[in-house]
Amino acid sequence: MTRREAEDRGVDESALGFLTSCLTSEGCEITEQMLFQSYWDHYRMINDLRERYMIEIPMRIWLSSFLCKLGISVTNEIVSTTETALVNARVETAVPFTEALDVLEKISSEYRLAIVTNTSSEKVPDMILKRLGMSGFFEFVVTSAEFGIRKPYPGIFLYALRELYLQPEEAIFVGDSLRHDILGSRSINMASCLINREETHLGKGLPAPNLILKSLSELPQAVDSINR
Repeated sequence: MTRREAEDRGVDESALGFLTSCLTSEGCEITEQMLFQSYWDHYRMINDLRERYMIEIPMRIWLSSFLCKLGISVTNEIVSTTETALVNARVETAVPFTEALDVLEKISSEYRLAIVTNTSSEKVPDMILKRLGMSGFFEFVVTSAEFGIRKPYPGIFLYALRELYLQPEEAIFVGDSLRHDILGSRSINMASCLINREETHLGKGLPAPNLILKSLSELPQAVDSINR
């Protein structure tokens, strides 16, 4: 329901800029460019593990290992400061798609809504929903940070359904990722809807969604047409 106002890379780098002065004050010869390169190398390594094994690595954990590699004395204070900077930057740059609030108002009158999302910090989606005034539309949010497992692992979808007291055949999953959203929901026989804004080629080897839309604005009228 939201998009990032700035590129993910730029958002994280703006949040981490203060680390350069921390390092240099401790006698470490490092430039901001070197810091960012190290960060993204570490992030890619962490993300590869998450994607390969469908596990979540909490932000506080992977930030601690990153700071340790930099040679920073890893204290609760520096980890908390870095985590807060990243979380706040990601929250503040998230903006809703123009049609999101209108769509939520329409479908929430007929359907019960919940969120299942991959994130290494449960604070990010909670804070985004509150800042954008969207919290009231959803009964609850299931995050990989809290659950420990990432989409497309079937268990995270089944957990959300259990909380709603629903069977897979009684629910529809709406997402924008073939691998995470469609593969995961279809693996437990849940109907799925792909929001394909860029009209990217779906490729082969992944299950097809029941419905493909270009925009969330099409969802209220289209959701009842899904053939299970």
